[in-house]
Amino acid sequence: MLAVWRDISLMWLIFLGLVMLLPLCVAFFYAIKGLAWLHMKTRFFLPLAQQKARLVADKTDEISQRVTRPIITTRSGVAQANGIARTAFRRKSA
Repeated sequence: MLAVWRDISLMWLIFLGLVMLLPLCVAFFYAIKGLAWLHMKTRFFLPLAQQKARLVADKTDEISQRVTRPIITTRSGVAQANGIARTAFRRKSA
């Protein structure tokens, strides 16, 4: 008689384990399926996004060079003139 109840309790525990494990398996299945879909989409859209990002970076660099070039040349000219003036007026006669 005890063997029957042992078998019934084992079946009940196995059933409870399956009931608790089944939603996790379904969730993992759909998560993997979603990741595969996302991977397919990124293989299509990622090169396009990288191309646009590279275009934006190139244009930003070009515009920043265009904006800062006059400022840098002016500052270097002023620094050169200051250096010449310092050396010309600070020389001491022997």
